[in-house]
Amino acid sequence: MRWPDRHGRWPLASAAGLLASLPILWSRRESLTSDAELTGLLPAVALLAHQTEEWVKPGGFLPWFNREVMESGADEFPITRRDGLAINAGLGWGTAAAAVLAGPDRPGPAAAQLAMHLGNAGLHLSQVARRRRYNPGSATSALLFAPLGIVGMRRLLAGGERRAEAIAGAAAGVASAAGMLVTMRRRVRSAGG
Repeated sequence: MRWPDRHGRWPLASAAGLLASLPILWSRRESLTSDAELTGLLPAVALLAHQTEEWVKPGGFLPWFNREVMESGADEFPITRRDGLAINAGLGWGTAAAAVLAGPDRPGPAAAQLAMHLGNAGLHLSQVARRRRYNPGSATSALLFAPLGIVGMRRLLAGGERRAEAIAGAAAGVASAAGMLVTMRRRVRSAGG
């Protein structure tokens, strides 16, 4: 069986991380509905599952996004392999690690992560509705990102003394997701696409 081009090696780290996290989830199964797990650990594992779906198996995210969403006519433009690494490993893993380490008492990073997950789910699922077919990342968007994002955000924004921090984190997550799309569209326009 031939696997699609992963457009780099970092996606294998996501797949390995996903496999390594499964025994951890199993060992913590009794506490998975706690605030810490719903806003930190579970979204981090969902990210690894999403990246594995997009980039490893079934894969094909980079050409799908660039050709169909950005309509650039190229497999590796406006998002390049290097951009994929920076967005997924830098921003994605960095935000997930910050959310897990900060815990529910410091909700800013968790809210940023969940807002990015919800935005990502919105992108994938709107493309499913528009084109009436699967795209790399749409299954984990529907099954993981959307439900975890909604439940986690509701928990973070439910009130309490840290609500303002959660709102600021969510705003940062929305701004980063929207900023990336705007940047990619500008790249396509500047290239004459």
